[in-house]
Amino acid sequence: MTTRAAERGALVEETITAVLVAARQQAAADGRPALAPTVEDVIRRRARAARAELGPLGPVLTATHRWSDVEVNGAVNMICTERASGTRLEAASPFASDEEVWEWAAGQAALAGRRFDEANPSVRFRLPNGVRVHAVGRVTSLTHLDCRLFTPALDTLMGLAGTGMCGPDVVALLAATAALRVPFGLVISGGTGAGKTTLLRAWANATPTDRALERVVVVEDEAELFLDRTRWRNLVEFETREANVDGRGEYAMERYLTADLRRQTPGRVLLGELRPDGGVLPLLLAAGQGIAHGVAATIHAPSAVDVVARLRTYAAIGSRTVPEAVVLETIAATVDLVIHVAQLPAGRVVTSIREIGEHRAGTVTSAELWRWHPRAGRTVRTELDLSETLTAKLATVTDPDQFRARRPAAATGGSW
Repeated sequence: MTTRAAERGALVEETITAVLVAARQQAAADGRPALAPTVEDVIRRRARAARAELGPLGPVLTATHRWSDVEVNGAVNMICTERASGTRLEAASPFASDEEVWEWAAGQAALAGRRFDEANPSVRFRLPNGVRVHAVGRVTSLTHLDCRLFTPALDTLMGLAGTGMCGPDVVALLAATAALRVPFGLVISGGTGAGKTTLLRAWANATPTDRALERVVVVEDEAELFLDRTRWRNLVEFETREANVDGRGEYAMERYLTADLRRQTPGRVLLGELRPDGGVLPLLLAAGQGIAHGVAATIHAPSAVDVVARLRTYAAIGSRTVPEAVVLETIAATVDLVIHVAQLPAGRVVTSIREIGEHRAGTVTSAELWRWHPRAGRTVRTELDLSETLTAKLATVTDPDQFRARRPAAATGGSW
């Protein structure tokens, strides 16, 4: 330990002791019982964990260039996933005890404005360096941490292309859609750890720099996108807030999307993840009513085909209810493309791009424009052409002919 670090540690201990002594004196003056020694011990440990920044996990959680995921299983072991290859490696847990893992998570969660305690034995939060953490304990045999790391090197479409996630044709399509000034809706689907948020961030960063003053609103349960404020000069970042110990103070996504979004005149809305939490319908209606000309979001789904069904189901959850036909019509009117990403042995890749069509006979049509070709090891263009609607939108920023089907053949993978 360096002299400066030792001095900081001593100052922390002095501060904690002074606060606890003051609490004892105040309790005595008020005629209240003092805190039990066990409670004071918990306060000391949590204060130390909070002050130590990333604590025992610091070395691994700052190596974002090497690791994409870190899983801690109490004091038993730690599993780290290599970013480049996806290989999992086992290492010793950096924590001396399971209680130390719990206290670290509780302290870090508190810094992020979240609770992790006996009444709330699971929590999701982000660390100051952007790492996403999910912690669960007491209801499991060990305290488990699941940490998701990200690297600025993957903040651009070209950066993702360099990892093999997508080819130059897909990069060109995404860049063109990011430049659109006409209404456009994008949904990025995939499983856990597939790269949905990473792709959404890169897509947003493909927006031309001359639109830096456009009002961009980011809506998330916990911050994940971390758009660069030096680039986005008119950025609004909303993060949901949980209720306090008295059950008050909650601010949910549905409330924000319903009551606040329209008053902030957004040009583009980015929603971190569509969930069955009442936020889907307000977002779709906001896009359909022209409150924002661009809407993009991620959603957990096993395939691009399943996205419409998920949106329909999620839209039925919330304080507002509308007929299913209205929901389907709104989906068809507001979502243009669904891009599916997956974690394959070759890495994280775009495996499908589907264009959403019309609401017809109780369903929403779609057509697969790109699909994963296992033998080619990449996503290839299908025989289906873009719709006239999407072609017209792309024509406002680029030559849409570059995205047309290359050869006439029987349509597969979808239909208009």
